[in-house]
Amino acid sequence: MSGKIVASLPRSRFSPAIPLLVAIAACAAWAGIALTVSGTPGSALQPVLPVFILVIVTLAVTGAATPLPLISGTVSIRRERQAMLVAVAATVPFVAALVINPAQWERGDALPLIADRVPVFGWLFDGIMGALPFAVDTPVYNLLFSAFEVFGFYLECVLVATVLYAALRVVATPQKNARYRK
Repeated sequence: MSGKIVASLPRSRFSPAIPLLVAIAACAAWAGIALTVSGTPGSALQPVLPVFILVIVTLAVTGAATPLPLISGTVSIRRERQAMLVAVAATVPFVAALVINPAQWERGDALPLIADRVPVFGWLFDGIMGALPFAVDTPVYNLLFSAFEVFGFYLECVLVATVLYAALRVVATPQKNARYRK
């Protein structure tokens, strides 16, 4: 036994796909829960808030972990972990945009836009929602809106992490046996 408290997980050829699969599962779980709760009378925010926070944290972490192979082998494992923490912290403005949405208040009863909550990729998902033949405020529309909203947040997290890791890769000097250095 090496005496380490945290050991590295074994790598397989499917390791790069794991964060994406976790993100898709989290998006589907949130969309399903939001659709289920939206049909209940009264305020459903309080019971759903812990689930929403869990989904957002999961998406922020998986978004930071998805492009992690960009810097593996370039920096030490310790620096990888630090870069991942910085990438998760850099997504805080996107969390604020997802939760605090004054543009919807100004428009009133106008059609909700994903671009109000997901500033970078929202226009793309709004175009997809506009092309779909579903009426507004139907269960299928609400399900897709919720799923696209949180998946767009995930893509924003991936974009932030990719930019951060690319900058780190350019600045860092390649190290021999970087996977095993402290």
